[in-house]
Amino acid sequence: MKKQFWIKFSVMMAIIVAILVVDLVTKYVFDATLEFGKSKTIIPYLFNFKLIHNVGAAWGILAGKQVFLIVISFVFLAIFIFYYIKEKNKTWLMNISFGFLIGGCVGNLFDRLFIGYVRDFIQFAFWQSFPVFNFADIFLCVGVVLFAIYLILYFIKNKKSSKNDEKIEKK
Repeated sequence: MKKQFWIKFSVMMAIIVAILVVDLVTKYVFDATLEFGKSKTIIPYLFNFKLIHNVGAAWGILAGKQVFLIVISFVFLAIFIFYYIKEKNKTWLMNISFGFLIGGCVGNLFDRLFIGYVRDFIQFAFWQSFPVFNFADIFLCVGVVLFAIYLILYFIKNKKSSKNDEKIEKK
């Protein structure tokens, strides 16, 4: 059992490190090579690169509230870690989803702490009112979806388990 835990934990840590490398390297490259605010078509009618410095969250909400966004990031990291420590059944899906969530969160938190804003550079060409985003945002969204799937499966399993317990008690 302990060996299985360490394998899953190691995979989660590798995901976190890989996400941070991809996120921070791409932010650095695009920050160094793109002209601020100018769009560069990559795949016509699909994707543009457009460097922006996001001082808020998606759609510019909470703009200028960096301290609040930093505190919220630390709160969510604490919640993830607390839940991870508390949860007895650390499945592959849970470990992978937490890798994505923590990696994405730390990628944007790094920018907020050390640069003062988040570097975003991916834009949907067909939906330009959608926020410009980065790889940390993508990984966060994937992590949320994976964690939602994990929770759904967790509650289905527990519901079946409690029904089986009820049947045993009735006998």
